[in-house]
Amino acid sequence: MFLILITITLLHPSISIDPDSPLSKKIFTYHNQTSFKAEYAFEVVEKIFNAFKQWFFTITFCDFTYFENRILKYTENYGYGYPVMLLNGCPDANKTKVKPRINRHGATAYLVTSNELSLDGSEFVIEALMRTGVFKPRSAVIFVINTPVEMDSYFFYTMKLHFRLLLSRSITNSVMVLYCHRLIMYTYNPFNNEIKDITNVRDVGRLLAQQYNNLFRQELRLSVFRKMYVSNVNGPVYCDSRLAKTVMKILNATCKPLAPRDANTVGDLLKNGTATGVTADLMDGYTDLELNSRILKNSYYGYIDTTYPLVQDELCFLVKKSLKQSTFMTTLKLISVDMLLLCIFNVIFFISVALVSRALEKGIWNLNDKRDSSSTVVDLIKCFIRQTVDIKFTGPIFRCVVFLIMFYSLVVDCAVDGIITSAIAYPRYKPDINTISELLQTNLTFAVHNRHLHIYNRSLGGDYYSVITKRTQIFSDTQIKEAILKRQFQYAILLRKTDAQFISRQQSNMINGRPLFHTVEECPVPCSIVYGLRYGSPYLPKLNNILHHLNQGGILQYWSKSDEYILYRTNGKSIYGDENKERKPLSNENVREIFVVMLIGISVSVLVFFIEILINYFSFSFKISKILRR
Repeated sequence: MFLILITITLLHPSISIDPDSPLSKKIFTYHNQTSFKAEYAFEVVEKIFNAFKQWFFTITFCDFTYFENRILKYTENYGYGYPVMLLNGCPDANKTKVKPRINRHGATAYLVTSNELSLDGSEFVIEALMRTGVFKPRSAVIFVINTPVEMDSYFFYTMKLHFRLLLSRSITNSVMVLYCHRLIMYTYNPFNNEIKDITNVRDVGRLLAQQYNNLFRQELRLSVFRKMYVSNVNGPVYCDSRLAKTVMKILNATCKPLAPRDANTVGDLLKNGTATGVTADLMDGYTDLELNSRILKNSYYGYIDTTYPLVQDELCFLVKKSLKQSTFMTTLKLISVDMLLLCIFNVIFFISVALVSRALEKGIWNLNDKRDSSSTVVDLIKCFIRQTVDIKFTGPIFRCVVFLIMFYSLVVDCAVDGIITSAIAYPRYKPDINTISELLQTNLTFAVHNRHLHIYNRSLGGDYYSVITKRTQIFSDTQIKEAILKRQFQYAILLRKTDAQFISRQQSNMINGRPLFHTVEECPVPCSIVYGLRYGSPYLPKLNNILHHLNQGGILQYWSKSDEYILYRTNGKSIYGDENKERKPLSNENVREIFVVMLIGISVSVLVFFIEILINYFSFSFKISKILRR
C-alpha cells in the first residue's frame, strides 16, 4: 500500500500532500477497511478454533472477497494447518437438492460468510448450504457477518427470526459471529426462547449439544401405531409404552401421539423417492421421532435418521405346526435303528452262549438232560419276555447265563414298556419344518412383505435364490392378517422372529393348548433393530445415550418385547413360554445309565459264578479224597 502511495506521489505531486483529495481518501478508506477485516478474520478464526475444538471446516461464500481470503488463509495456516472445503453459497434459481453424501472425515463445522450475508438476508445462504448435499446433520454452522452491526431491539428480533429459520431447515446447532465494538458470539435455545452470549464459552460444541438434554416441557410429536397382524386391540394409540414414558421423562418433554396419516404402519421408501407410513411422516417433518422399532436399512440415509442398532432380530418364516402322528408309527419312531439292532444282537448272543455252555456242561458233568435244544431256546425266549419258566438243568454256567438273561430282560423290557406306555398315553407329532432346505421340499408359497423384499432378496444364497424367487408373493399388512385369521396354511409368511413367535403363542392361534403356527428355526435374513427420527434431528445423540444405558442393563431387550406385544403382559409381568419340545427317539444316549447298571450286574454275576466253581471244585475234590482213603 505504501509503495502505491509513493508511486502516486511521484506521478502526481499535486495531490501527494493533499489529504483531502478524493483519491487519497479512497486509498486510506480501503486500507482501513482491509486492515479491520484482516484483524477481524484472524480473531474469528482464533475464536472458533479455541471454542469448537474441531479440525475440519467448510467455508461457504458467494463473492470470494478479501475477507473470505483472509479467513481461508488463517484457517489453513492456524496451528499445524487445517483442511478447508469451499462451497459456493451464491443464490441459484435451480432449487434441486442433492441427497447428502456420507461424511467420512469426522466432525465438521461450517463457516458461512459473505458480503451479502446479514440477519435480514440469510435465507439464500441457508438454502445454498442445504442444496449442496454435503451438509452433515447436527454439525455446527457458524455465520460470520463481516460488517459491523448496531445492537437495538430490532437486532435481537431479527436474530431470533434467523435462528428459527435455521431450525425449520433442520440446522439445529448454529452460532452467529458479529462485530459490535468487539467480537461477539450468539446462539439460541428454542426451548426457553433465549438468545445467549457465548463469546467466553470454552467448548461451544458441547454447549450446543447439551441444550437438547432439557426441553422445558416442550412438545415432541411421536409416531404411534399398532401392527394389525399382531394386535387385536382397536382404538387410538397413546404414549403409554414404558420406553416412551422413560424417554419423555429424561428429556423433560411432553408427548403428542400421532398416528400415520395414510393409516399404514412403519412404511418404507419407494423407488420414486416418496415414502409411506411413519417413514413418510418423519421425512415430511409431521412427527419428530418414533419409538416403535424398525429394521435398519442403508436406504434410510439422507431421508430419516436412525438410532444405533443395539437390538438384533431376524426375519423368519411362519408356517403351519406339524400334524399328529398315529400311535403305531409313533411307537416305531421312538425306538432308533441302532437300539433295535443292539437288542437283537444281545438276544442272539445270550441264547448262543447259553446253548454252548449247556452242551459243554452236559458233557463235562455227565448231567442227564432229556430236553432238546429247541425246547431250551423256547425257554430262553420266555426269559427274555419275562414269562414263567422252570429251568431244571443244573449246570452252574448255564444257570448263570440264564440269570444274566433275566436281568437284561428286566432292564430293557421296563424301558420298552415305558416307551409304549408314553406313546399310547401322550400324543405325538411329526417333526416341524426347521430349515430352509426342508421348507423348499414343501409346496408352500413364500409370502414376503413389500418393505422386506429388498433385504430378503439380498440375503438369499445362490443355491436357493432361483427356487425361492419363483415361489415368492408380495404381501401387505392386511394380507398377512387375513392369512393368519383365515388359517391359510399354504403360505410361509416372512415376519420378524419376535412377531412370528408372538403370533404362535396367541390364545386365538391355539387349539387345545397347542399352537397352530410354528416359526422356522433357520432364519434367512438377520437384521438390526433401530428407532427412527426426522432427518437431522438434534435429539438423536441424547436418544442414543438413553438407549445405550437401557441396553446395558437388559431393559431395552425386555421392553422391546413386552411393550410392543401387550398380550405378553399379565399384571405387569412378561410371559415368555418356550415352544412345546418335541420328544426324541430312544437312543443309546438315553439308556447309558441302564447299561452301566447292567455291567455292574454282570460283574457281580461273574464273581458269583467263579465262587460257585471254586466251591464245587473243592467239594468235589474233598469227596474224591475221602473215597480214596477208604
